[in-house]
Amino acid sequence: MLFSWLAAALAVGGLASLLIVEPADFGRAFHRFTGFLALLLLAAGLAGGALGGTLGWLALATCLVWLCMVQWGPLRWVRPGLWLPLAAAVTALLNGPEFPPQRPLLDLTDWAPAANSLAAALLLGAVSVALLLGHWYLVLPGLALRHLRRMTLCLALALGLRLLLGALVLSSAEPAGKLSGVTTAWGVAAGAAGFFFWQRVGIGLLAPGILTALVDRTVRIGSTQSATGLLYVTSIFVLMGEMIARYLFLTLGIPG
Repeated sequence: MLFSWLAAALAVGGLASLLIVEPADFGRAFHRFTGFLALLLLAAGLAGGALGGTLGWLALATCLVWLCMVQWGPLRWVRPGLWLPLAAAVTALLNGPEFPPQRPLLDLTDWAPAANSLAAALLLGAVSVALLLGHWYLVLPGLALRHLRRMTLCLALALGLRLLLGALVLSSAEPAGKLSGVTTAWGVAAGAAGFFFWQRVGIGLLAPGILTALVDRTVRIGSTQSATGLLYVTSIFVLMGEMIARYLFLTLGIPG
């Protein structure tokens, strides 16, 4: 369930991040390649049970239709048509089967799981599409640097949103049981589950934040290859952080 959920979230975030990429400058190839990866990830999420049955198949079908439009339809339809598979994929992710935590330590508000999933999807998608976009400068060497700078900014915003929503969710939660000397959700997360919680914060949020700042600096001086190398490392940290966050949620009910 962990890996199928990660695949589904990555597909949703990848489709959302594609909205920032300009078809007129990148053409069909980038959208076709990224959309095909999203299709495979949606299939993995559907097969693993992370997506709702009918809604999951609908997301898969609309993504396939959009890919056909990318290949044979007018280029000006690529970005507007992307909203359909994105909406279907978001709906399928949020309405997928519920897997409650095994030993919940927190009582969360109703909106917390959905907000947590969407923020995680946007972060995973932003870092992945940024990495692919950095590689595209080898395919199209004449691309303007503004594209990678804009995607780096989106990655920074996704990191900030992930951090902000995680803080809001924890602030609105209450301890589910009695723990010695612990009266707040922050105390539960930082104390009782601190071993994994601080790894999640350091590996999945702080380290990517520092690396994103370095990516922006390298893009500003025109070193797209160095920026892509840094984005590789950032992607690994983000993926590790989201895996730890999902493990924390499924086992102890602590949002990441």
